[in-house]
This record gives sequence, C-alpha cells and structure tokens, in this order.
Amino acid sequence: MIKTAIFDFDGTIVESAQLVFDLFNSFADKYKYTRMPQDQSDYIRTITFKERFKKFNVPLVKIPMLTIDIVKKYKEAIPYLEPVEDIQSVLQTLKESGFKLILLSANSKENIEQFLQLNQMEYFDEILTSHRFFGRHLTLNNYIKKEKVARENVIFIGDEHRDIIACRKSNIKIISVTWGYDFEELLSQANPDFIVSKPVEIIDAIQEANR
Repeated sequence: MIKTAIFDFDGTIVESAQLVFDLFNSFADKYKYTRMPQDQSDYIRTITFKERFKKFNVPLVKIPMLTIDIVKKYKEAIPYLEPVEDIQSVLQTLKESGFKLILLSANSKENIEQFLQLNQMEYFDEILTSHRFFGRHLTLNNYIKKEKVARENVIFIGDEHRDIIACRKSNIKIISVTWGYDFEELLSQANPDFIVSKPVEIIDAIQEANR
C-alpha cells in the first residue's frame, strides 16, 4: 500500500513557472544561449526539456551551473510566490491520513523551507535536493535504498515529462499534474499512471492506486 508521497516543488506546489522562465532568460548572456520569447511560452511547454535546450542553444554542460545561478536568484522572489490553489489542504489531508510526505527539487533546501514557512505548509518529513537535471531517478533510488521502502509503496507527484521518465527508471508510480510547467499533451506522451487537473484529484488517484 502506498504510504509515501514524493512531491516535486516548482510548478507542483508553488506557482513559479513565470519566475523560472524570466530567470532562465536573465542568464542568457552569461551562458551564451538564446532567450525564450514570451509569445512562445505555451509552445515551449509542449516540448521536452532536451528539445527546449536544443532549440535555444543551451549547452548541456552548463546546465548544473545555470541551475545553481537560478536557485540563488530565486530566493529574492520567495515572499511574492503563491502556493498552487488548494494544494495546502491536499497536503494536510495526506499528512493527517498518515502519509510520509517528501519533497524532491532542484531548488535549494533553504528556498523551499522559507517558502513553506511563509505559507504555513510545513507538512514534509524530508526535503531532497539534486542539481541532476536529467537524473532524478538516481535521487529517488538513493532515497528508496536509504529508507528501505518498497517501491510499490511510493508514489511521485510532479508536473514535468522528465518526472515520468525518472519514475519509470525507478519503477515507481507517478501522478502527473497539468497545472505546472508541462502541458497535458506532453505529459500524456510519456504515459504516466495518472493525470490530474486539480489538486484534490491527487487524493483520488492515490486511493485508486491503493485499491
């Protein structure tokens, strides 16, 4: 039975898509890539990250340092960011039902803790951070090994195509949410276990997975 829910942070818990889009563009000159036009933002959310990086000439070797720069600058905006509507009540319900709640993010632990504290959302038992942009399955595997938890007892909740790929590699179920960074048409291509369009549907999906 699933009793551990691992959540992505940006896009899934917090409304930060525009912020990250703007921060990405702000470092274009430093890392010598092409800015993403605002009028193409919807299109960008229909292609994978690897396709985005190729289209805008982002050097893959520079992604770790770019991610670190974005995370540092992100800190300034935390007081102005909002949680996804109704996500707090979902987290509270899961916590009160005995679930272990984990966060996994490329963001920093400091940024995440500050956001959670400001928004009275300190429901998480642990925060896992990783700057591996395409290696989330390694972080998931390390957590599962460390906690000695059965893979069938874990589910991931995330908003990106790459989350689905990571969960397939880690052999755990995933609930993909449509309110985050990637559009539903892109998420569907990777065949997640569940796709939900409202936070409350996360609870329904977990209940279905446990039947």
